[in-house]
Amino acid sequence: MRTAVHFGAGNIGRGFIGLLLHHAGYEVVFADVVPGLVEQLDRDRMYRVLTLDEQVEEAHVTGVRAVLIGSPDCVREIALAEVVTTAVGLGNLDSTAAVIAEGLRLRREQNAESLLNVLACENAVRATSTLRDAVLRHVGDRADLQTWIADHVGFADVAVDRIAPNREGYATLPLDAVVERFFEWDVEKAGLVAPLKVPGATLVDELDPYLERKLFILNSAHATAAYAGYHKGLPTILEAMRDKDIARLVEAVQLEAAAALAVRHKSLTLPALTHYAESVRARFLNPHIHDQVERVGRDPLRKLSAPDRLVSPLLLAQKAGLPTPALIEAIALGLHYDNSADEAAVRVQDLIREHGVMWTAAQVTGIGDELVLGGIVEQYGKL
Repeated sequence: MRTAVHFGAGNIGRGFIGLLLHHAGYEVVFADVVPGLVEQLDRDRMYRVLTLDEQVEEAHVTGVRAVLIGSPDCVREIALAEVVTTAVGLGNLDSTAAVIAEGLRLRREQNAESLLNVLACENAVRATSTLRDAVLRHVGDRADLQTWIADHVGFADVAVDRIAPNREGYATLPLDAVVERFFEWDVEKAGLVAPLKVPGATLVDELDPYLERKLFILNSAHATAAYAGYHKGLPTILEAMRDKDIARLVEAVQLEAAAALAVRHKSLTLPALTHYAESVRARFLNPHIHDQVERVGRDPLRKLSAPDRLVSPLLLAQKAGLPTPALIEAIALGLHYDNSADEAAVRVQDLIREHGVMWTAAQVTGIGDELVLGGIVEQYGKL
């Protein structure tokens, strides 16, 4: 039986990656740091995935096993696996890399001719490359092992997308995973050292267009709905998207970003991007998903920074000579996000009080164009 080791047995790990690996015929071995979760998975050997659509659909993932991250069993599983995946969060990749490095040392001793694909399925840009670099750091100055890894281990960057909403009201069993129907798993072929045949995974020649499409059209829309919804006192993304003014703004943000992407990437046509944007808005209106605006909008210092979901498409559109009034309004709404329970939002508000909106906008966003900054300040004032 082919095995796949997946780090992170949370809702996304079980309901997204684990489900697809199971459908591909792998025996899925979950690695997690929570002893109770590991014990229950290893005892039950199965769990349910509840897909929220017009109706709630139920699927069963069977034949699973589980190990504690960092345990000898975990290291041995890596030595024997055909594929290793992660969904642990970007901040946990370094500790995960340390365990993978141990597994690769053992694999070289026991299974030296085999090939292994590693894919970090995190909500971050090129997380697998980050994981690979961390693994090599933990391997250290073992040149022979580093050479073996280069020849036998593929680190393929991926773009992943699936909403895993709150389990409350749907999950009735402890191991139930709850997900939306839509998902996307794009894998950059160049990083693979062996064939990867997983139904639902799309192999692509170049990943950057897919990474930017998600960031510019999905993540930007999500943030816009969150900041606009918070400004109107609406608690969830669903309620925000049911507001006609917010829905229009979200669509306008997406169209501005889509126009910029179509200029940048010839493989992304404007009609295809518009269709993708429509599907994103439909997902936000799923009546089963009650995503809190405070969760989606958290950490505006990061989400309003130059490389992220609102400023990056604005800068790309500006470079192409395209208008960006909706993106400017969305950024202004982000600067207005004064959630006292959000440390980053409090910091932004402190900066505005101390230095003013213009200075804060420039510092937070990295935008240097005074006309664009003036537009943000004008919109901020209108709000």
